[in-house]
Amino acid sequence: MTRRVGKPMTAAALAGTIVLALSGCGMTGPGKTMTIDEARSQAVTELRSVLELAPDTWPQEVPKPVANDCQVDGQKAVQFSYYVEVDRPDDPQALVGQAGEHWRKQGYELAATRTEMDAETGDVSAVVARADGKPRASIAATKIRAHVNVDSRCVLGDPDDYR
Repeated sequence: MTRRVGKPMTAAALAGTIVLALSGCGMTGPGKTMTIDEARSQAVTELRSVLELAPDTWPQEVPKPVANDCQVDGQKAVQFSYYVEVDRPDDPQALVGQAGEHWRKQGYELAATRTEMDAETGDVSAVVARADGKPRASIAATKIRAHVNVDSRCVLGDPDDYR
């Protein structure tokens, strides 16, 4: 059985965050307008679709997002990040595999990594999913912890209004 935790970042979380940070901001391009509500709704829908893949592992409630600074065509914009973490997943490799397959079927391009750690942690498996016009998503997991992260598309707005 797994449970949600509020602990410091683990190797899995760190690996996923690094991969996600290196993958870029996911801005919308010229002529592609989306409202803040649409961007948040799209990201929440994507997060829920991944959490529903393993309802006995992931909590089903959507956490409050973090509002991040970004830019759209040189203008101030906001991107919403949703992060869910669980402690001691029963099958970390299966979680990553399920999410990766789910995103592949939805037309996302995937970047997958697997890094050997120590005996206590096990391997760190991670997948970053990106597609034009969709939220960016990632998952990382070890025997100790797993997390899924979904970032909305970057849309015009002031992030300070959502902090």
